[in-house]
Amino acid sequence: MRFPPFTLIGSACLALLMYAAAAGAQVDLSGNWAAADSPDRLVNPIGPLPVDYVGIPLNAEGRAMGATADPSDEQQELNRQCQVWLVNYFVEGPFPIAIRPITDPITGGVIAWHMSGTPDRLPETIWVNGHPPPPLMARHTWTGFASGHWEGDTLAVSIIDLKDGWMTRGDAPESNQETVSMFLNREDDLLTMNFIIHDPVYLGAPYARGRTFRIMDGDPNFNIAPRNDCAPAEIVSGLSDGYHAARFLPGKNPDLNYMMTRYHIPLQVAVGGPEEIYPEFRDVLRKEYTVPPGYCQVDCCSAQAIRGTNCPAPPKAAAPGGPATGERGAPGRRAARSRGTAPE
Repeated sequence: MRFPPFTLIGSACLALLMYAAAAGAQVDLSGNWAAADSPDRLVNPIGPLPVDYVGIPLNAEGRAMGATADPSDEQQELNRQCQVWLVNYFVEGPFPIAIRPITDPITGGVIAWHMSGTPDRLPETIWVNGHPPPPLMARHTWTGFASGHWEGDTLAVSIIDLKDGWMTRGDAPESNQETVSMFLNREDDLLTMNFIIHDPVYLGAPYARGRTFRIMDGDPNFNIAPRNDCAPAEIVSGLSDGYHAARFLPGKNPDLNYMMTRYHIPLQVAVGGPEEIYPEFRDVLRKEYTVPPGYCQVDCCSAQAIRGTNCPAPPKAAAPGGPATGERGAPGRRAARSRGTAPE
C-alpha cells in the first residue's frame, strides 16, 4: 500500500517533534554535588547505636538478622573485608558526588549518567538509552544494574541485580533480592535524591529514604580520599572457609536491650517493623514510652555532648526480661544463599 508523500513527510516531522519533546524533558544533572543535609548527622561522630532499627520496616526475618548481627567481627570475615556499601549509601554517606553525562560518540546524545564513587562505594552508571538488563542468571554486583527514564523533570531509575549487604550503618540487612527505585530531581543549585527500597526477604513494606545535595564550586575531589587496594587476610580464625559467620546466637546479643536500657525505647520498637513507618504508630508508642531521668533533649550524644555529661555511659544492669551480657555464639554453617557467601 502506497502513502502520499505529504503523509510520509508529516509522519517524519511528528517523530522528530516527539523526539525533540522527549529530549527537551531531560534536565542537566551534571555537576559536583555536596550533601546539603545529613540525616545521619548525630550518628556520624560516634557511629550508630546498637540494635537501633527504629523506623525501618523490617519483617520477622529482617529483625532476626539484625538482632544477631555482630558488626565488629562480621566485617572481618574473609569475604566481607573488602565489601563496599550499596547504592543506598548515596543518602547516608558523607562524601560528595560528581555526576557526568556519558554521550553517544556519533549523535552526541546522552546515553547514561555516571555517578562518582567514594572510598567505600563504587561508581554507579545509569543507562537512559534502553540498554538491555543482564540475563537472569547474571552475577549480582555491588552496584547492580541501573536504568532510567525521564518523567517530566525527574529521572526515574530502577536498580536491580544487587548483592546482599547492609542497608544502614547499624547493620540492618538487605538481601540480594532487593530492588531500588531512585528519583533524581534538580531545581537550580539543589539536587533531590529519593530512594524507595524493596526487599521481599527482609522488609515488610517499602523503605523510603531521601537526601538533598547542593552544587559545589571547584574540584569535588578535595575531600574524597583515594580508594585503597584491599587485600583480605584471615584475622578471625575459623571465618575463612566461607561456611561460618560471625554472628550472635538468637537472644545472645549483649546489646539487644541497649535502646530499652538507655532510652526506654521498647525492644519491639527498637528492632523495627512495617507499622513504624506510619504516623499512627506514635499513638501506640505514647502509651508505652516513659522519658528516662535526666534525658538530653537537644543534640544528644553528638561529638560535643559525648565529651560532656549529656551522654553518660549506658548502665550495666539488664533491662527487665532481657540479658545485659551474653556469650558469643559459636559460628554456624550458613544457608547456601545467606548474605552472599555463594556466587549470585
